[in-house]
Amino acid sequence: MPLTVLAVAGGGFQGESLAETIRAVPQARVIVLDSIADNPGRLFADRYLVAPPIAQKERFADFMEEVIREECVDLVLPCSNIVLKPLASLRDRIEATGARLGVCDENLLDILLDKQRCYEEMLAVGIPVQRPTTLSLASVLPLCGKPRDGWGGRDMVVVRSREELLALDVERYARTHCWVPYLENFSEFSVDLAIDFNAEVSPLTLRQRIRTSGGFAVISDSTSDAHVGVIANQVAHWIAQHGGRGLFNLQVLRVDDGTLYVSDINPRHGTSSCHARAEGNNLVAFLAGLKATTSRVPVRTIRSLQQKSMPVPGRRHWQGVVFDLDDTLIDHKRWMMDKMRAAAPSLSHLVSPDVLLGETYAIVEEGHHDRLIDILAGRLSLNEDHGQLLEAYRSGAPEKAWIFPEVADVLRTLRDAGLRLGLLTDNPPASQRAKLKTLVELHGMFDAVVFTREYGAEKPDAMGFRTIANGLQLAPEALLMVGDNVARDAVGAINAGFNACLLLCRPGGRHQVNEGLLRQYHPAIWERVWTAADLRVLSAVCGTPLNS
Repeated sequence: MPLTVLAVAGGGFQGESLAETIRAVPQARVIVLDSIADNPGRLFADRYLVAPPIAQKERFADFMEEVIREECVDLVLPCSNIVLKPLASLRDRIEATGARLGVCDENLLDILLDKQRCYEEMLAVGIPVQRPTTLSLASVLPLCGKPRDGWGGRDMVVVRSREELLALDVERYARTHCWVPYLENFSEFSVDLAIDFNAEVSPLTLRQRIRTSGGFAVISDSTSDAHVGVIANQVAHWIAQHGGRGLFNLQVLRVDDGTLYVSDINPRHGTSSCHARAEGNNLVAFLAGLKATTSRVPVRTIRSLQQKSMPVPGRRHWQGVVFDLDDTLIDHKRWMMDKMRAAAPSLSHLVSPDVLLGETYAIVEEGHHDRLIDILAGRLSLNEDHGQLLEAYRSGAPEKAWIFPEVADVLRTLRDAGLRLGLLTDNPPASQRAKLKTLVELHGMFDAVVFTREYGAEKPDAMGFRTIANGLQLAPEALLMVGDNVARDAVGAINAGFNACLLLCRPGGRHQVNEGLLRQYHPAIWERVWTAADLRVLSAVCGTPLNS
């Protein structure tokens, strides 16, 4: 089912990990709301919107409500502790729009966001935590002080000696921190879960934190530790009974003698919670009411920092963006398979639909798109029926072409930024028009459309590139080309005078450029080509967020 999720304060790394989980839900969109214009979120959001600071409560609430209505948001999720209470206070306004808010009730947040109170409440119901102690000059050392309103390892203080205690502002730290006995050696587990709007608890994902950095798990292994699972279930149901809703991350410590302690409850998703999705336990899907996955696969996840580079200087020269169609905006492999599926009934006297589609799929994945029918006829021993195969395939009329998930939102962002957009496509014009006709999401998006065969030559011939530039009323040097084929799109565009070319290397795509060979054989072209896995990078390079 279509699903639009609004990730509030999601412009940083925590938003990125949540976006991975959201995007794994079929037909899901990620709308990121943040108060900072230039943030990594512009690279992974389908729509990145700049909101007033959340401290400006009324302005923020009005802006968010407008976004929820305009973007048809189904689910609102927090990405930071900072926004939990403000969002909880806006529950009535949010839910009046028809969206659901994945945030705990305010009374429960008062407990969960105060580590001292949280520990005391859990002790009262028999959940194992370290018993807090009062910091004083007579305290038994060593002690660990965790900020009462903090999370993870931020601002944690360890006092091992009398000298360290005397150097501390004891009165202040006794108020600001929750103090427990310091544990020298322990194993650390994380538990990721969701609690839906009927107070139902999702399947749990248990992982052992093998390696951490800056408080974040960078290497995690799935585990089925029964004792950790029992405690996690106890915590989850306690939270659910007290108004817990949304995504949660628990931390559990096991000391050398086997004793387990709950150390943290985060009433939001954890930065490494995409481990659950990798196992097959999609917690956002659970919140959206989709059936929980029963089949789970143990995994090891490794989170790394990845640098994405893009040509900033050229952005000042781009007044327009020209897009290829097949494999750039639409899933052409799926279109081909849908055409053959539509043709299959009329060919059933020659070959069974299962055999026909299975062989078609193999050829499509091999990349022989322009010779599909020739190769298919040979492999199925139907050379004498080649004409019938070709006619049936050409007559196949899928109900819809499928655009890639981010396309409509990115094009909207570019139009909002004032860029002119063009479409330059090869393949038979009748076929291309048929595809575009089914794509209501793209209607009105393009200021000019050129079908190269109507102008006598397909890409990389310069004619099509010059024609689209004229149609956009822009000089070629003011244009960025976006495509997937290095010879047709990159070499063709830059030789025709375009400023640069973005080549998409989508996972599962037909074309994957070898940058080393491009540099060797076309050094001048290589200098003006850059690559990305999808179109979202355009929002960061030449799209201006709303209200920024």
